[in-house]
Amino acid sequence: MAVSVTSAGFRRFTRTFLVLGLLLLVAAPILRYWVTPGLAQSPLEPGGDGFLTHVSTGTITTLFDLETAEGSSGEDPIPVVRTQSTSSDSAGTQEAVDSGYNAAVTVTTDRTETADGRLIADSEYRLAADRHSQALIDCCGAEVGGVPVTTAGAGSPLRLPWFTPQAPYPFYDVTLLAPVEMTPIGDEEVGGIAAMKFQQAGVPAPIGTVAVPGRMTGSEAPTVSLVRTRVVNRTIWVDPTTGIILRNVERVRESLRDSTGKDIVTLIVMTTASTQEQVDAQVAAAREEGRPVLWTYTYGPALSVSIGLLLGLLGLVGLVMRMRAERVDEDFPDELASFDDLKEAFD
Repeated sequence: MAVSVTSAGFRRFTRTFLVLGLLLLVAAPILRYWVTPGLAQSPLEPGGDGFLTHVSTGTITTLFDLETAEGSSGEDPIPVVRTQSTSSDSAGTQEAVDSGYNAAVTVTTDRTETADGRLIADSEYRLAADRHSQALIDCCGAEVGGVPVTTAGAGSPLRLPWFTPQAPYPFYDVTLLAPVEMTPIGDEEVGGIAAMKFQQAGVPAPIGTVAVPGRMTGSEAPTVSLVRTRVVNRTIWVDPTTGIILRNVERVRESLRDSTGKDIVTLIVMTTASTQEQVDAQVAAAREEGRPVLWTYTYGPALSVSIGLLLGLLGLVGLVMRMRAERVDEDFPDELASFDDLKEAFD
């Protein structure tokens, strides 16, 4: 049965379309700018259960032992495994909340060992990071190797900000105890994700002094003090939505330098990269964390605007049709005057 455009039912449909369209248009910015910030937060407990591990493998091509003054270079690369284990510090996180910070406090151990169990590097650090921007905060017992550190102005080395910007990132280096600049160099697919690729072109930086036998430098002195330098070339692939590091490749070189800046001996040259299993796990974590945020930030607002515009347009069309029909009814009433009525009017 046809519905008259001037009927009460048609008017109700028109008003409903207009109201729903308006509500959906209003919902779009609410989803993006109010709901999304509440969802785009790193977990209080890493990994969802309070513990997260990142495993990398690689090789050492040069290794010099200062105690024995013996080394190997190039001929037989030494396999190594690097394991970064991060756990939540509940007490530290509560302290951050009590201090007014939206931060998560974590403790990370970073160990690199050879296949036969020889320890190459070992460190532990506690950091407090904003759950959205990943900016490090000087609070809650931030330390590296048991020594309190100042981290303000640096970014977390564990993950990058949500909605990672195409801009240099101040990656906190726990060996240098300072931020190093990670520069975006383009996009590259990792596990089906168009990941942002960041790179650090390292320069030699002093990390301490070492006393070595004078004969190593050609000196007649019993011992000579040399500067231990470290240079890291680091490349990371980052999920642009969550800031999760999907893949990490590092090349580390440490050497001893004399006062003129000349390298006397190379201590270690090591390259490590995330295992494929680790990359798959990181991709899965990024998809899980990012899915609800993508809906509120991208898909939801887009659907709200599209459907809202469509309903609004239908409502406006219905409103115009009803107004025109009412105008026609006024100009041409249904009951036309009869001939007798017209005759009486002219008599």
